[in-house]
Amino acid sequence: MWSWSNVLTPWDVKQYAYCPVIPWIAWNYGFREPETYSMVRGREERRQRLLKLQEMDFTPPIRIDVQLYSQRFKLAGVADAITGGRRHTVVEVKAFKRKKYNHFRVQLMVYALLSEEVLGPTIRAALILGSRLKLWDVTLEALMETKRLVLKTRAAVESERPPRTQLSGKCLSCWYRRFCPYH
Repeated sequence: MWSWSNVLTPWDVKQYAYCPVIPWIAWNYGFREPETYSMVRGREERRQRLLKLQEMDFTPPIRIDVQLYSQRFKLAGVADAITGGRRHTVVEVKAFKRKKYNHFRVQLMVYALLSEEVLGPTIRAALILGSRLKLWDVTLEALMETKRLVLKTRAAVESERPPRTQLSGKCLSCWYRRFCPYH
């Protein structure tokens, strides 16, 4: 039996990649950023994009909002979509295009790791940013790097002290700044 109290999510790992202090604050103080207007709007547009997956060149079946849990990593999440029968493609949909999207790629690769663990061979990862489609092969090297990042995130959130980080320009617009021990 598992509980959400000790389970990492792809959101935690994505935030760790963006700023390692954010998941530490979320786990240790219990604070989560309130939903913003752009988050609500993005969720509405996301629904439309998920419906359009049928028109894209993904191998059927296309499963939407796939719940995944790995006992080994104590990791759980809901993938936006997983396509294919025996060889899977994991799809993450973001409503708006971005110039910087590495943290979204990290989140996507965590879903790929979960898919590999739960469903079997996962060969591609697809990130839809607005109208742009980015594809990556899910290689053994990519999965190993993702496992390392998951383990680093777990160590960080379970630590009594926040992970060290460098202040940067992104700190200026960060909602978690008010709780950040480095600000």
